[in-house]
Amino acid sequence: MNEQAGQSLTLACVTDDSPTAAILHEALIGLFPRADVLRVDTAAERTLPSTVDCAVVDATVHDEDGVEVLRRLRARGYSGGAVLLLRPTQAGISEQTETAYRMGARACPLDSALPDQLGQAVVDALKVTDGGGEDSASSRAVRALRHNQRLIAAGELAMRLQHGLNNPLAALLAEAQLLEMEQLAPDHRASVKRIIELCRRVVTVVRGLDGVGRP
Repeated sequence: MNEQAGQSLTLACVTDDSPTAAILHEALIGLFPRADVLRVDTAAERTLPSTVDCAVVDATVHDEDGVEVLRRLRARGYSGGAVLLLRPTQAGISEQTETAYRMGARACPLDSALPDQLGQAVVDALKVTDGGGEDSASSRAVRALRHNQRLIAAGELAMRLQHGLNNPLAALLAEAQLLEMEQLAPDHRASVKRIIELCRRVVTVVRGLDGVGRP
């Protein structure tokens, strides 16, 4: 995904000022790090910018049912993608899911698997409104998700490499430094110094893996 395509995606968190709002905002930023992620508080039907590609509506906004907030958004002319977050324990979850679908939205459970499910829900919601064409918002969202998944995979690989290399490198460097303190022939001392130099160079490279996988 190129940077311009990622930045052209605009998402909105329609929530109140609660811990859920912060979790949702961070989840969207983590899933779509180059997107413009807005936080929209109360009276969303009057303040939601027209540039928003997808609105993610919390199950309740200031004690008001999220379905009603979504209904007002549609009534006010918002035709973009929409995702309704639903708490698994709330009453009437199946009815609310059906209502969301009728309004061209997608439902997403607010549980421990939120990040994975939310990303796909945003893509599915966008496809409802744009059909998934090559230059559509849903295509940009798919590319953003894939790009982020590659970054995460690269970061996990880098972390495994660090853990796998740090201990042997430290042990090898310590052994070489102890050996350097011994009485050695000049050519052997030169070889030990070379080993120490190369170990330190590899340690520097391994430390550089810290930044791998960060957007």
